[in-house]
Amino acid sequence: MTDRTQMTARVREIVGQVLDLPVAQVADELSAGSSSAWTSLNHLMLVSQLENEFGVVFTNQEVRALSSVRAILETLGRRLDSVA
Repeated sequence: MTDRTQMTARVREIVGQVLDLPVAQVADELSAGSSSAWTSLNHLMLVSQLENEFGVVFTNQEVRALSSVRAILETLGRRLDSVA
């Protein structure tokens, strides 16, 4: 299993936990606009969990842009690549 595969799996787990969804329902297309569970409070909890899990601190601009699973994976991937 690659690091990217592990990161993707862990992001899906975190999103599922925060939004109270089965991991099987956490697809790249899942977004704040497509899920009533993705509230502003859950968004902040999600950002906090991701920062704690991956040891990053997102900028305010990044926090606003993290509005879908795809955006989370892309942003986190860039952040982790820049650290490596």
